[in-house]
Amino acid sequence: MANDDLKLGDKVPNKSENDAVSAATSKIKRGTPEFNALKKNENPDIIFKDEEETGADRMMTAILKEKTDALAKAIKQEWPTLKLRVVEAWDEQNEHAANSTHYEARAVDLTTSDQDKLKLGRLGRLAVNAGFGWVFFEDELHIHASVKK
Repeated sequence: MANDDLKLGDKVPNKSENDAVSAATSKIKRGTPEFNALKKNENPDIIFKDEEETGADRMMTAILKEKTDALAKAIKQEWPTLKLRVVEAWDEQNEHAANSTHYEARAVDLTTSDQDKLKLGRLGRLAVNAGFGWVFFEDELHIHASVKK
């Protein structure tokens, strides 16, 4: 573990997500201009969980896609045999709390492809370095990262 790896509960910057990147003010729905503005992330260095089987986890704002792609590249440099794993991105099934950035396709929940919990702290630091607006070592299962509108 490097000195700057995140620890469980750490937030970077150390403030609420609403203060760092702003809360969601609406929920993006398929077929709307907001949905049509999203980018589909087809980066081969990222594994998308896609438990909904709708491709929703690949849908992101342009800024979120840029930061997620940068993180995937950093993962490949840090752990050449692993990939970034996106557990959740855009939420169209109302699975998150009110005003979640997932509803606006501005947030990702992340692990490494091997799902090694011991790598989460380092993954969090790499997410910060990749330029996400807010990174939260939320629990022992994943890192949450989000961006501004």
